[in-house]
Amino acid sequence: MNYSARPAWLNQWWQIGIMFLLPFVFILAVYKGHQYFSPENLRVVYVVIGAVFVYLMVVVIFRRYSWRYKIDDATIESREGIIARKVQSIRIKDLRNINVNQTLWHRLVNVGDVEFSSAGGSGIEVVFKGVDDPMQVKALAQRLQASG
Repeated sequence: MNYSARPAWLNQWWQIGIMFLLPFVFILAVYKGHQYFSPENLRVVYVVIGAVFVYLMVVVIFRRYSWRYKIDDATIESREGIIARKVQSIRIKDLRNINVNQTLWHRLVNVGDVEFSSAGGSGIEVVFKGVDDPMQVKALAQRLQASG
């Protein structure tokens, strides 16, 4: 029983939503911008819209591909980073607590955060941020804990 995942695309729904709206804002600025802005300021508006779009695209893609989560028979592991790396892991046999955090929106689209803590630690040691079907992830970890 192995589990490998990345954050769900729907975990970043508002950034993706803004990215889809920005082309319409750009088109609106092209057709109606001359009524409200001077040509120099209109160019600034175009640059700002483009910069915000590129920034959001980079953030969404970076978050999606720089975070990776894994559960195998012995460990639960969270990896963050592409160049610099942050790895947090916990052994299944030391697992003490599994928490699931979901907002109302996250419950509607079935994504959420799964937090793991060990018997030796005082807090949350490993967090799977924005994974699909967090209750299934929790159930998998509980099955591995019971069988281990």
